[in-house]
Amino acid sequence: MNKLRVGIIGLKRGMSFGRQLFERDDAEFVGACDHDSGVRQRFIDLHPDIKLFDSYEELIDSDIDAVVLASYCPDHAPMAVQALRAGKHVLSEVTAFHTLAQGVELCRTVESTGMAYMMAENTCYSPVVEEMKRIHHSGQTGQLIHAECEYVHDLRPEWKREEDGRIHWRLWQPCIYYCTHSLGPIFLISGDRPVSVVGIESGAFIEPSWPTPRADVGVALIQMASGATVKLLLSFGNSRGGCTHHYVVYGSKGHMETDRMNPSRLHVRLPENGLEWQSSEPTHPRLAERATSTGHGGIDFYALHDFIEAVRAGKLPPMDVYDAADMTLPGILAHRSAVNGSQPFRIPDFRQETERHPHENDHEAPLRDINQAHS
Repeated sequence: MNKLRVGIIGLKRGMSFGRQLFERDDAEFVGACDHDSGVRQRFIDLHPDIKLFDSYEELIDSDIDAVVLASYCPDHAPMAVQALRAGKHVLSEVTAFHTLAQGVELCRTVESTGMAYMMAENTCYSPVVEEMKRIHHSGQTGQLIHAECEYVHDLRPEWKREEDGRIHWRLWQPCIYYCTHSLGPIFLISGDRPVSVVGIESGAFIEPSWPTPRADVGVALIQMASGATVKLLLSFGNSRGGCTHHYVVYGSKGHMETDRMNPSRLHVRLPENGLEWQSSEPTHPRLAERATSTGHGGIDFYALHDFIEAVRAGKLPPMDVYDAADMTLPGILAHRSAVNGSQPFRIPDFRQETERHPHENDHEAPLRDINQAHS
């Protein structure tokens, strides 16, 4: 097979993938687009040999084989659908979709076109998560009873408007929507899927001047198909500062959790160790030398690598459209629960058309900032 010809939409986040493509011999970066004039000019100056398109439609109408969606988060699904229908494979940044109707259309389009779709949830490739998966799948922790996951990121330093009036989507979208960094690893470790959710949200105490009313903290309690429970916490406005991820697994035999102050450190309590606490800092189990120089401590490498390998081999990629739906749906429905008195909501299994059909016209979504333009 010839080199996979890849285009990228969104050249801020997207260049983490673009720089990797420069180093590969099985794929090449051949086209791009971005709405930001400053970003476009810098790209032209640095990469004059790569075609810069004026629109996303022109990009996917070109002779690329695949597209990386690193664009405005709420637009991922419509852009993915466009690309799939144009005969392009899709690697999408998180989250997979912004409404249930978008999720239904995305799943149906993947099925009808036969093109490859993968969600690039990079936290699933962190060394601590891969080690937690290895331990749990070996049976050492027994049956999953309960898990906890958190993504806490203080975005106040980033709170500003651009010259054209835009703000980043993270500053108006309910933080609980952005749940895949937390839930993805737990679902990967457990091999389980969510079936119902209850949500609750705080008030806006940290930064009440943000452009749309948005809770500082969102919390979800999730029931899994196995009967296990999961607690999810998301915050984009908090006094902790910085950015951190945290994962905990309570098993019937053993326990695992990451260190709150050093998230790359893992603490385990397992029968084979006499239920004594043991701590380590896991490393990447494969291709570590190639991964180390890429973004987010190397984990950005694996999503693109596995996508390219799957497309070239004609295999189903990891984190396919159904996995992406499982990771995305709980956040949307947790927010819906929170604004409806913490009413429980069933989480549909989008693998089944009978479960998708009732949601094909469910376009409910939080309001965007009134000055927010599309990417």
